Amino acid sequence: MKKTVIFISIALVVCSVLYLTFKRELDQFNPLYKEQYVYAVINKPDGKEGKNEWIRYRYNLTGYTSEGEKKKITFSSSKEQKPESYIRVLAKGAYTKDWIIVEEKVIPEKVLNQLRSH
Repeated sequence: MKKTVIFISIALVVCSVLYLTFKRELDQFNPLYKEQYVYAVINKPDGKEGKNEWIRYRYNLTGYTSEGEKKKITFSSSKEQKPESYIRVLAKGAYTKDWIIVEEKVIPEKVLNQLRSH
C-alpha cells in the first residue's frame, strides 16, 4: 500500500513537471481549449533563440480576445518586428498556431481601446 502511494505521488509530480515544461506544445492537442484570435501590440523582443542564420526573436505579449478577455501570448519570428505594430494571433491555450501583423482598422473597437490604455 505504501509503495503504491509513493509510486502514484511520483507519477503525479513527473506528469505535472512535463506538462508545465511543454505546456505550449501540449495545448495544441487539448480538446478543452478552443482556438481564438488574440490582438496585441508588439514591443521589443524578449530574447533571441538559435545561432547565426537560425536566429528567432521571441515575443511574450499580453493581448485581448474579441470579447475583451485578457490573454498571455507567445510567438517567435525569424526577423525582428516593428515596435508598436498590431498583431493578431490565432491561439489555442498557450499554443500559437498562426500570427499576422494587422492594421488598426481591423481590430474590434473594444479591444483597440484596451490595447491603447496599456
